Amino acid sequence: MKLIKNLFILVVLLVFFPKMVFSNYDNFVNLSKSNKNISLKSDNEICEMIDVDVSPAITLKHEVEAEKRNLNCKTKTNIYIASKSKLQTYTKPKSTISSAELDASRREAKSEREKRIELERKLAAIESKQKQEQQRIISDNQRPIINAFAKQDGSNAIVSGRVTDNTEVAEVLIDGQTQQLKSNGAFETNFYIPRTGKIVEIVAFDIKGNRANKILRIERDNIQQASGPSFDSLNPSGKRVKPNPNAFALIIGVADYAKTPANALYADKDAQQFYDYATMKLGIPSSNVKELVNDKADLGEILINVKEWLRRSAKPYKSDIYIYFAGHGLASQDGSKMYLLPYDGRPQLLENTALLRDELFKDIKQANPRSVTVFLDTCYSGVTRNEEMLIAGRPIVIKAKEQAIPDGFTLFSAASNEQISRPLEEAKHGMFSYFLMKGMEGDADTNADNKITARELHAYVEQNVVQQSSGSQTPELQGDKDSVLVKFN
Repeated sequence: MKLIKNLFILVVLLVFFPKMVFSNYDNFVNLSKSNKNISLKSDNEICEMIDVDVSPAITLKHEVEAEKRNLNCKTKTNIYIASKSKLQTYTKPKSTISSAELDASRREAKSEREKRIELERKLAAIESKQKQEQQRIISDNQRPIINAFAKQDGSNAIVSGRVTDNTEVAEVLIDGQTQQLKSNGAFETNFYIPRTGKIVEIVAFDIKGNRANKILRIERDNIQQASGPSFDSLNPSGKRVKPNPNAFALIIGVADYAKTPANALYADKDAQQFYDYATMKLGIPSSNVKELVNDKADLGEILINVKEWLRRSAKPYKSDIYIYFAGHGLASQDGSKMYLLPYDGRPQLLENTALLRDELFKDIKQANPRSVTVFLDTCYSGVTRNEEMLIAGRPIVIKAKEQAIPDGFTLFSAASNEQISRPLEEAKHGMFSYFLMKGMEGDADTNADNKITARELHAYVEQNVVQQSSGSQTPELQGDKDSVLVKFN
């Protein structure tokens, strides 16, 4: 700073007061000499000249030289001593960080460096993979693969499937509507299918823009047409009845005959079903019921149960006897006699192999029961339930003559003497037997007094059988029409 100040003063003097600066010629000469020889002067001489008030210019020159030589000019008793300025050096302070901390810091720095290197490696791998993927997409000419099928449910169809591609599926459209795909490319959607059917187009694109399509032609199933009336399943377990411990039942059903190819459709099933109605609706103990079905219902077995079991088990004037028969019936050639055909009966030898209805009633009568109720799901026309002829060469229809029944008997017949006893195909039962048992469930209790009389039951059966057979079968009732058959609790 001192050097700069003196230089400034010198410039001012030279500009404004040149004569004063060079007022003495000798001094000017000496200045010239001094300027020429300043580089030859010793360090002490340089310092001495700085302090001599010769002129500002001379002083300035010597100060510049002292600066160049890095001199520190000092005076001691008017003796000038020049010494070199000592350069101060930076001394690093002693560190206060421990060795363990330093090692930890180094390890951390190393770990960070390794992480950075690993990240750089992964980034390079990702970039390389992206470049390969882009190249693969650019060179891709393969279309997506569409697998699809339709599952029909009435008027609707579920279209489902899966779309795959060697690169990536970009979009799937079904009938122009974008589909949401699962991670594996699966899809599912619903359609209404008109009666005329529907064509469904599935279109798929991959990320290259390659396009694939698939056409599904969906036809409606055949519509369900009205196929006739439906009938409830038989169920005797509804309303409970009062038990009748003095009642007995003989139940006979033959569908498959040994000596004739003409079978009685559903007759065995009717008999097995009637067993439950005998116990649950007529109140008969199961220990008082005999059931003879198909090959168990030969002539000998029927007769021994009528002549021995019923006659010996029934209590005179106290027991109620119920007979149920489902199978073939046949009248004699002149129609004067009515026969029930057992399992081993021969239509050509009725008198020797069949059960005469009048003799059956006579044998039951000898047990002296209080009442007898007979249910016959058969006919005597010589035509079976499925309209086959029992005896070839006989007239198509034989009209049996009306016959009286013993006192105390109530007889339910499936049809009049010249009619056919028909099946009810929808219910898989004989038509008469089905409505007989259905009425016993309670449907025939028209006055809702918890009792079903013979008259009520017959009216219910007749109405339904005539309707379902279109008038070709008319059930009949003989005997005590006011007898109570079913008594509900």
